Amino acid sequence: MTRPSKPADAASSVDENTVDLRALEAAIGRIVDGEPLPGDAAIVVESLASSPEVVEQLEQHLLVDALLRDEVGYDAAAFVDAVRVMIEAENSRPAFVTRVREAIFGKEADFVCPIGPAATTGRRRWAGLSLPITLACTLLVMSLLANGIWNAAAIGEPVMVEVAAVDGTTAFAVGDRLDLRTLVLPDGAVDLTLGSGVRLECQAPLMARFEHPMRLHLSRGRIDIDVGDDGAGFTVVTSAGEVVDLGTRFSVNASPDGEVRVAVFSGQVELRSQQVGAVSLVDGEAVRLTKSQAPRRLQSVEIRSRNPGDRKAVVISEISDNVEVSKLRRFYGLVACGMRDGVRAFRDRREVSWQAEPGDVFPDDLYGADLVQTFQAERFRQDFSLQFGVSQPSRVYVFYDARYSPPDWLARDFVNTGRRIVSTGWSPTPVTRGVQPDVWGTLAIPHDIWCRDLVQPTTVVLGPPVLPERDRNSTSQFESFVPSMYGIAVQPIAPPATNIGFSRPRPSRAKPAPATGAPTKAVPVATRGRRGRP
Repeated sequence: MTRPSKPADAASSVDENTVDLRALEAAIGRIVDGEPLPGDAAIVVESLASSPEVVEQLEQHLLVDALLRDEVGYDAAAFVDAVRVMIEAENSRPAFVTRVREAIFGKEADFVCPIGPAATTGRRRWAGLSLPITLACTLLVMSLLANGIWNAAAIGEPVMVEVAAVDGTTAFAVGDRLDLRTLVLPDGAVDLTLGSGVRLECQAPLMARFEHPMRLHLSRGRIDIDVGDDGAGFTVVTSAGEVVDLGTRFSVNASPDGEVRVAVFSGQVELRSQQVGAVSLVDGEAVRLTKSQAPRRLQSVEIRSRNPGDRKAVVISEISDNVEVSKLRRFYGLVACGMRDGVRAFRDRREVSWQAEPGDVFPDDLYGADLVQTFQAERFRQDFSLQFGVSQPSRVYVFYDARYSPPDWLARDFVNTGRRIVSTGWSPTPVTRGVQPDVWGTLAIPHDIWCRDLVQPTTVVLGPPVLPERDRNSTSQFESFVPSMYGIAVQPIAPPATNIGFSRPRPSRAKPAPATGAPTKAVPVATRGRRGRP
């Protein structure tokens, strides 16, 4: 950042209709240096609130870009946050002034903030917004002074990054190698690789800054972090606490209202907050917290699609269940367009994936559906309920353990299509009781594919995976056979007239069926080249 030059003489002759620009320059210069005098903050706040010429001063002396988006309008909080981060950014592109003008005066690209007597018209336009702008500027300067952000030493050091991938933004180009101190992403997504091998998957709108190569301060937005083999200890600092990597892949999402969401996709992190001290989160767990609230369970986390050409908008929203256990932190993974052969099936079973039945091909109509990765914990609850919303006409698929009779809610609301897929890669557990391994030692559970068509946006409610009353063979739900947790996928469709599927579902059994015939190996089919394990 270029510090405003000090005037040669202390006196300044200013027209009564203009701000004392030299006094403003001097005040800004002292604040930037971290050595403000009494009254400097008041000079800056009064100048910002009373004169449109300040926009020109920002252009000349701050030389920063903007994250003010068109929809920000006159939001004082957004103004404060955007200007603060842009000051940290120390960029030199003039788009900042253009967008500030649009936010304050409306979208009048040809509007020029005049200096001198001609500024009267601009001042009249400013007058109607004096209250929100005064509030915004007051909050801005007080926040900067209180937190020491104006002090260059508090900004951090530049960090070398390489742009690995870009989606929907022109702010970065693949292959660029940049020294970044502040990371600002107004739209789209970008993947950055640090020298340590840490990979940052950034989603807009995002504002962050590096304190050093192993420490990132996140103000707003979502970053998914994959630390690789050499990035252990990478830390994300937020307003609610610090997230310290213990060798993992995880996500941190900071919202404008101060809430921070942390989810672990593999490995483990340590969450350090003033409320509860240090808390460990492992693969499949997620929490949300604020500066004044302890961590609470985050029920669902959207997982970014990695397949080129996939639609960006998910069909599913608001996944939740009725489980109220104080220490339960499991989340449902929502993978946009994620359903395909070989994809991870459950959030608490890393090695278990959905695949085609042995000798069969993966159902083509399932490819590209939004996938809900459920978890096995709490599946034995007879009062269990899971619900989610769909935003458009859709076909909802439920993959139910084919070894058992369907629960009443499934047989009532869904149709058995007569087709199956398997969840494979199991280790011996109570869930796989009665399942015989194939010649390679692989354990696979068959699942019937049930479906239901929805002709309009609605909320879907699913019941427990436990057996119907007539099939329970024990007085204890912990001793009886318990099916595997079901899987869920949703595919957008044109509104159909009726549901699809066979009117007579394939027969299921209440107990695991013994293995018959020669075992075969489930071979994944790489249809259309779409495979992976989000």
